[in-house]
Amino acid sequence: MRDAISIQTLADCLHYMRVGDVDRAISLFPEEVREHFPKELRKIHLFHIEKNGLSINQIVALANTLTGEHLSATTIQNWTKREVRKIIGVPRVGKKYSLQQAAIIYLLDDLKHLFSLEETSSLLALIFNNPDRDEDDLISPIDFYRLYAEYAKSTSPIEMLDTRAKRSIEKMGHTHPNIMHVLKLCLYAHRVTTLELEAKHYLSRFI
Repeated sequence: MRDAISIQTLADCLHYMRVGDVDRAISLFPEEVREHFPKELRKIHLFHIEKNGLSINQIVALANTLTGEHLSATTIQNWTKREVRKIIGVPRVGKKYSLQQAAIIYLLDDLKHLFSLEETSSLLALIFNNPDRDEDDLISPIDFYRLYAEYAKSTSPIEMLDTRAKRSIEKMGHTHPNIMHVLKLCLYAHRVTTLELEAKHYLSRFI
């Protein structure tokens, strides 16, 4: 489970790659990584949103290198063959996945600790429609992941975030209530999982 800072870093990286600021995306990696990128990311400086996608191995390497997590390619490959394929979709940039699809994969990975894959897929389908195109989504997956990252850092009661979060959503040009509903469920999932991990860590000190 990624912590809030890791989620923010990953969300920012996807955003900068989407808008063409690859240098800024690369600056998010630790210095020692930038000097010795794993083989899957050695050509990241050449990434172009209209020409390039990400392979499953690159999606994994991007997340693991930035956050220190251990997402596996096998896990994602299994997802693309199961029911959740309907929310991820098929590779859209040649044989590779788009940045938007990568954001969905990262959301699935964050939420799997509390919800089943089927529940998570149904939840995300409330805001992401046809996986083969972006135009009909209520909010783009990357924008939603950035929104989720922003509020995952908060320690305030989630119900008290309503007004501020709704304002953030409106500033992004969106008004559909499903966006807020899905955001709150994602935040609950993140907070519950974080508390569970903290409790287990604390327990390990005594038994």
